[in-house]
Parts: sequence; C-alpha cells; structure tokens
Amino acid sequence: MNRNIKILLFLFVLFIISFFVSLFSGSVFISPLEIFTKSGSMNQNLFTIFYEIRLPRTLNAILIGSALSCSGIILQTILRNNLAEPGLLGISAGAGLGAIILFILPFAPFYLVAPVSFITALATTLVIFYISKGLTHKYTNFLSSNKIILAGIAINALLSSINGFLLIYSGKSLTHIIYWLSGGLSGRGWSEFLPTFIFIFAGVVIAVLLSKEYNVLSLGNELSVSLGLNTKRLQNISIAVSSILAAAAVSVAGIISFVGLIVPNITKLLLGSDHRYSIPGSILLGSVFLLISDTIARTIISPSEIPVGIVTSFIGAPVFIWLIIRKGNSV
Repeated sequence: MNRNIKILLFLFVLFIISFFVSLFSGSVFISPLEIFTKSGSMNQNLFTIFYEIRLPRTLNAILIGSALSCSGIILQTILRNNLAEPGLLGISAGAGLGAIILFILPFAPFYLVAPVSFITALATTLVIFYISKGLTHKYTNFLSSNKIILAGIAINALLSSINGFLLIYSGKSLTHIIYWLSGGLSGRGWSEFLPTFIFIFAGVVIAVLLSKEYNVLSLGNELSVSLGLNTKRLQNISIAVSSILAAAAVSVAGIISFVGLIVPNITKLLLGSDHRYSIPGSILLGSVFLLISDTIARTIISPSEIPVGIVTSFIGAPVFIWLIIRKGNSV
C-alpha cells in the first residue's frame, strides 16, 4: 500500500477518535451507554445536551477546522508562500469589522453576526484581489503573489486600526467583541452549522477536484501554461474558493489563528507536495486539530471554558517555531 495512503488512513482513524472524544467530553461527561438509554428524566437531559449542544458544536468544529486548513493550503499553493494563510487576505480583519459594527449597533440581533461578518470578509477579499490585479503588470497573465501579500498587509493594517478605534467606543459590548475576536464555538448550534455546511462542503469538494491542476501549477507558471493549464482561471477560482471557505469559518467561530498556517505545512511534511494527498490530509488534520483544541477549551477549566482561538494559538505558536527551526536546519 502507498505510504501516503497509509498516512491518510491514520489521519482518518485519528479524526474518528477525536470526533467521539469531543462528543462525549465536556463539563458534563456523557457515557455512550447513557445516550442509547431513554428511561428516566436524567437521560432526557443528556439527550438534550448531546443532540442540541454537543453534536452540533462538534460538527461545527469539523467544518471550521477543515475550512481553514483547506483555505490555507490553497493559498500557499497559489501564492507559492508557506506563510500564506486566510488572515493574509484580510478575511479575519474584514469579518471582525462587520461583527464589531453589529455589536455596537443598538438592538442589532445576534443572529445577524454570522451573515454580516461573512459579507464583510468577502468584500475585504474582493478589495485586495482588485488591488493586486490592478497592480499587476499589463503584459503579465498571472496574479502577482507578492502584490497580493502586500495588498493584504496594507488592508489588514487599515482594518485593524479601524477595529481598534471601534473597540474604544464599544462600551458595554466590549466583552462580547473580545470574546468573538478570540474565536470560539460556544453557543454555535444547528442554525450555524446548516447554512455554513453548504459553502464549506462545496469549497472542499472543488479544492479536491482541482488537486491535479495544483500539481501542474507547482511546476511553474510558464511550464504549466505550456502543458495546457489555464493558470489565470485556476488562480481566480482558487482565490474565490479559499476566500469563501475562510469567510464562512470566521463568520461562525470568530478569529481562530494558526489552523490555516501550520496544518498545511505539517501536512506537506507528512505527505509531500502531491496535492491529491496533501489537500485531503490537510482537511483531516485541520478537523482533528480543531476538535482537540475545542475539547481542551471546554474541559481544562470546566465548567467554564476559554475561547478555542486561545488554545489554537497556544498550541500553534510552538509548532510554528519548530517548523521555522526545522526549515532553517534543512537549508
């Protein structure tokens, strides 16, 4: 059996284990035997906790983890930069702007946070995409990765300053805003999962279907064009897909760092540069990473919990430092 297939099978088994651990762990431990026994009032309460709180939260963690990691590996492939991640396109700052504005507005319903932040995240990406195309040399048929990165840094800085200004005047909403910006899955249920699933599932399927074209693109723009690849179309589709994936994830869970950065890099270390394996592997590993992080977030100080974005940063930062050291030693 192919080595990469074995690694994917291992990641799948790890995903299944993480899924069930997340389902039955929390401030209230739920035994699998209790779930399938409906007698008694306590079991009815457990049923409510399991099906209305625990199950949708776990499924949301899978969606968010797979979306961020898939978006990250697409961006790293298209921009040929291992430091590329969804926040690079201003998605996090754009979503944060929409959420902060909604929190500040009086009488704004909370259920509008996800759709509004989704729209502002996509709008920010479109602005960066437009700027990078406008800066591209008129005789060049390819998007400039350097100009996308520079435009992303500039727009991120601008939006971060606006967000900081709005935070000062947020008043009583400050706690809610900070908690949302820290990233979390508390209170995320079926109403967030069902609409988000459509966007993320479609984006993940498209990324998997484009895996062979990404392999051709990795040979270089000129060579890939000579082999018949429509590079400009692939770049446009990829930017759109990665933006939708990340915007959908951020609109539901807030800003969760490092998933889209370290997961693709670790996946490529395990599975190599063949995107037929690295994209599915990144999706699986991203789901596992967020499932484990969310389980830690709601059990480490149980019955209270901490934002999952803090856990991913706490785990991700040392891993990222290790990746930098490893890359440095291999030069």
